[in-house]
Amino acid sequence: MVRYGTVALISLSVSWISWSAPGTLDVDGHWLPWLTTLSRYGLIEGYAAIADDYPPGTATLLFLARRLLPAASDMTVLKSLIATAQLGSALLFMMHTRRVGLSLAYVLAVALSGSFLGYLDIFFAIPLLAALFAALDGRPILSATTFGLACIIKWQPIILLPFMLIIWFEQVKALPRRQLVAAVGMLVTGAITIACLFWPDVWDAFYRAFDNSIWSGETLNLPWLVQIVLGYGVQNIVAPTYALIALRVLFATIYLVLLAASGWHHRNDPTTMLTFGLGGFTAYFMFAPGVHENHLFLAMLLGFVLWSRQPRLQPVAIGLTIYANLNLALFYGLAGEAPWSDGRAFALVTGVLSAVGVLAFVYILRILMATRDCRKLEEGSS
Repeated sequence: MVRYGTVALISLSVSWISWSAPGTLDVDGHWLPWLTTLSRYGLIEGYAAIADDYPPGTATLLFLARRLLPAASDMTVLKSLIATAQLGSALLFMMHTRRVGLSLAYVLAVALSGSFLGYLDIFFAIPLLAALFAALDGRPILSATTFGLACIIKWQPIILLPFMLIIWFEQVKALPRRQLVAAVGMLVTGAITIACLFWPDVWDAFYRAFDNSIWSGETLNLPWLVQIVLGYGVQNIVAPTYALIALRVLFATIYLVLLAASGWHHRNDPTTMLTFGLGGFTAYFMFAPGVHENHLFLAMLLGFVLWSRQPRLQPVAIGLTIYANLNLALFYGLAGEAPWSDGRAFALVTGVLSAVGVLAFVYILRILMATRDCRKLEEGSS
């Protein structure tokens, strides 16, 4: 209880310290208006009125938080929900790892994104962590169920889905047929229910999420580097069609190679499969167009999960954490206002960091493709 209390106290202290931070422009431009809309129209009609690119899970959480705190201001509701999600995910991480130091490192890793800047990625942390740990523990039904919950809160976990499907397929072979049929029926029923409640708005949101035509949404990656080199500056610029296609083909090629290599050599090893999945998701962050500055959050969570099971993957997890938080801090500081965000110097710094990130990914990719067992992967990453 002392260990859990320590983790809880630090998480709540971080939320308290950051309580007055206004967060990014998304807070005033999106999340607070969403709360107002949901309060006025209810969940189903409110989600339709929002007409954004998020799945309905996020709106559901905001709606429930509004109902639980009917007299509080919208900002108080939002901050309370973020603090609760951060606390719950930290305690869940502690429950699976039993390591106070690692759990405190997790809290500090997610604090800038959630508590200080107000991104809603922290909402899917609990179901995603549950799904990843369940997959590593050989519990495919629990993993698939919680992974589905993460996907209806935000779309990004879908990028990891092909790797998860291979893991689940290998694990369900040992399950009784009756149990498997019941689980599939439950998942299908849940998916149909959600689709019926929110159709066609959920499809429209999915389409908008994957139809982003900008080079890079303030992300230290290859599209941002290309944008800087071509002299477009540090704004969000719409990319030409041929550039979008080229970047998507590059990402898809790397992703499919990692998926094929992992499925061929490591399908019975969920830890190594998820390590390749981490490579696949990082390839999305580094090479796909339209990626935003907060999208490395999922990879950071996966890095912490793998670090907890394979200590020699610590450098990968720490590197991802530093890079993810550096990306946020450069563009939005510690409270939502960019400390320094224009001019040639900023373009040079962000361009160099983007190049470093791409080169680091290429180096990790070389290690992954040379891997034939998890032990060699650990040795290479160290």
